[in-house]
Amino acid sequence: MWSVALLPLCLLAGVGRCGGSPTAKREAEGTSPKITYSKETIAKEGDEVKIDCAVEGVDLTGIAGFSVSWSKINEEKPTNSYPIATNDKVLLFSNKFRVDHPADSHQYSLIIKSMTEEDTGLYRCTVNFGEDQKINADVPVTLQKAPYFTDDFTKTLTVTEGDAISIDCQPGGSPKPDVYWERLNQELPYYGGKFFKSNQLDIPLIERSHKGHYVCYADNGIGDPANSHVILEVQFVPEITVAKDRVFASVTEEVVMECKVLAHPPADVAWFKGDSPILGSANMRLKTETLEDGLVVSSLAVNQVSPEDVGTYTCRALNTIGTTEKDIALMTKSPPLILKQSGREVFYDNERSRLRDALPVVLECEADGAPSPKYRWTKDDKAFIWQADPRISMEEGTGNLLISDPTMDDNGLYQCFAYNDLGTAVSNPIYLLNITRIEFANDKDESDTYNVEAELGRPFKLSCPEAYGYPTPSLSWVKAIQHETQIELVFLSDDRIIAGPNGSLWFTHVTQADDTRLNNFQYICLANTSFAPYDYSMASVIELTVKDPADGAHNLQEEALNVESFPMYTSPATVQFIAGRENKLYCIYGGEPVPEVSWRRKDGREINSTHFSIKNSGSTLIFLDTKVDDAGVYECAATNGVGRVKSSAMTVTVVQVPTFVRKMASLTVEEGATIDFHCEVEASDNVTLLWLYNGRPLPLTGGSVRRTVDGSRLTLTDVTTNDMGNYACNATTATAYVYDQATLTVMPAGGFSRTRGGASCEGLTELRAEVAQLKDTLQAIYSVVKEQQELAQGTRDILTKVADKLQVPVTRTDGASEGGDNAATTEEGEGEGVEPALDVENQTATTLTP
Repeated sequence: MWSVALLPLCLLAGVGRCGGSPTAKREAEGTSPKITYSKETIAKEGDEVKIDCAVEGVDLTGIAGFSVSWSKINEEKPTNSYPIATNDKVLLFSNKFRVDHPADSHQYSLIIKSMTEEDTGLYRCTVNFGEDQKINADVPVTLQKAPYFTDDFTKTLTVTEGDAISIDCQPGGSPKPDVYWERLNQELPYYGGKFFKSNQLDIPLIERSHKGHYVCYADNGIGDPANSHVILEVQFVPEITVAKDRVFASVTEEVVMECKVLAHPPADVAWFKGDSPILGSANMRLKTETLEDGLVVSSLAVNQVSPEDVGTYTCRALNTIGTTEKDIALMTKSPPLILKQSGREVFYDNERSRLRDALPVVLECEADGAPSPKYRWTKDDKAFIWQADPRISMEEGTGNLLISDPTMDDNGLYQCFAYNDLGTAVSNPIYLLNITRIEFANDKDESDTYNVEAELGRPFKLSCPEAYGYPTPSLSWVKAIQHETQIELVFLSDDRIIAGPNGSLWFTHVTQADDTRLNNFQYICLANTSFAPYDYSMASVIELTVKDPADGAHNLQEEALNVESFPMYTSPATVQFIAGRENKLYCIYGGEPVPEVSWRRKDGREINSTHFSIKNSGSTLIFLDTKVDDAGVYECAATNGVGRVKSSAMTVTVVQVPTFVRKMASLTVEEGATIDFHCEVEASDNVTLLWLYNGRPLPLTGGSVRRTVDGSRLTLTDVTTNDMGNYACNATTATAYVYDQATLTVMPAGGFSRTRGGASCEGLTELRAEVAQLKDTLQAIYSVVKEQQELAQGTRDILTKVADKLQVPVTRTDGASEGGDNAATTEEGEGEGVEPALDVENQTATTLTP
């Protein structure tokens, strides 16, 4: 039952009307009456239905015009509404209704004696308190009905991938059914699970995987649940997959390129080379097959690959939603060629390699070739089975060897071999070594802080303890400046202070600015290696005190007193440099004022700024990229205006380690060609050349006369496909070596015109036309024969002659063949009964039977 609280009756009528009985007075003081009535009522057909309406909590004695009435309301057409009863009196001329009014109550219940379909609707109870004071209470009455759908057919809904959809399910039934969604044999998208309770199924972003059979179930507990079916079809742009995006073949080999297309609606698939469509030809076959799941498999077969066939092919799929394409590169097979590898030494830190975030050590080896090369490694000239060690792996797609947690047992000489079915490429040897911790000559001292005194205005030298380690450490000096909250490290940059080789720090003359206590800093000597260039080890800390000169001569304070320039450190009189590297000559002079140093070549050649650099007020001459012709005598001259100009001379010799003048070039030629590989090397010492083929020394004596070596040139004459492979040159001197490589790819002479059977395909079009004409003639003759069976023997003679001309047998009704020398034979030439074979591009075989 529903109830509605009412205002005091006097307030409904107006403040001036709150007289009457004591009960009415109590109402005016705040007692609230209420009207109670039935909620929605559902009944079975034939049931007696009772709907209640009553006023409670108020004494209505003496209130004129009070009544309770019932009516049936037509919401769509209110004019069709009609009254049923007032108080306990039924107003209709019908025995369908009666009113139940318990004595001494204000309850008037409408009773429908026998429920039918026409009795369903909205019933209104109106409580009239007189003088237009009314309250209405509506009671819906429905006939109990099992859930149902007005349409019982399966609906198909087609959407596009990426769309958002909402499927509405509104079944009939009384009471109102609960609605559930199910996706047959699969979870519901977006919501997950087996069922989802809602009238609307919303999918905010359609994916192709959402296609399927959806069912809406309606259930109100009456009868069996009703259901409605929706088939969701998802359209999407074609999706193309290819097993290989690069396909390799030798010339004259057959190759097949394949793409698989999944699309809805189904896609049209076509092949292109560049912008040109491929329609098929004598050398190319197209095939398309549709599998049960709608997957389309399209293949393009090239019967015999020619150089002209090499290139990029495109599989293109088109439907009403869009177009997709994938490229497949058809490449001729080629031997491997090493493109990238590690340097000759690869280092690792034994201590850091054990840290949790340590990266593996990588020995690089990447090669190109067709097919893509496979890789193997050797260690110390023995096969290296890296798969046996769980710490070691090979990077996918390359030959890079990854070693986690390396130990000294991993140290050794490694070499990479990249190979395919056309050859083998070999890398340079790679040494894997652990670095050693930097140690210093003063490690046994109690402290690494040293107090040093220097005289004001006089030259001075600070020495750094000798450092040991591998790779060889480099030494440098910094100022450690003490701030309030931190220490700032600053590399020295002062024309008076010059860092020389071997870690020495030279002062042309000392000033008060060099006093560490006065200026709140320290000098620190640091060491680092090329393995960790930003990781410095501290060798020593210097506290420098500047004191007055022992001889009492204050040259910094008296203008008349100066220190004449003099050599503090110069490079040796004879220096040997290695070409191709950065090298330095030192000419460090002391004095006060700071000496200016200049350089010249004794032979008069210019020291230009593009090839040389001068640092530290001229005290350091840097050869940026040393050349062989940089050899000569170099002289530095120093002056500070005091005394005469001082000079030092250094003779530079340059050693040229083996260096290629130009890289070896890979070659692609036809069979029968003559080719040259060049291994041109510059070196100071005698060079020994070793030629290798597929990683092995190339035999040049006692073998083929087609291979000859003339100086740095390797010549191969009348090359064949057997000569394809990787050719390498190792140029060695007494102190060093260089290694280079190139590939040779050989195309069969004549390209595509050389068919498998050795015959030419010229005139194929004319041959097809001739065969078609002969077939037409043969068919006409065969028709005449059928009409003139009584002339069988004569016709046999005619057909035999025609068959002889076409080289096809005539089969008699007894199964024997005629045709004499022209009868079909097997490949061995034996006259067995083979099927007639007229097989020129799908032309059907023809058998004549009179």
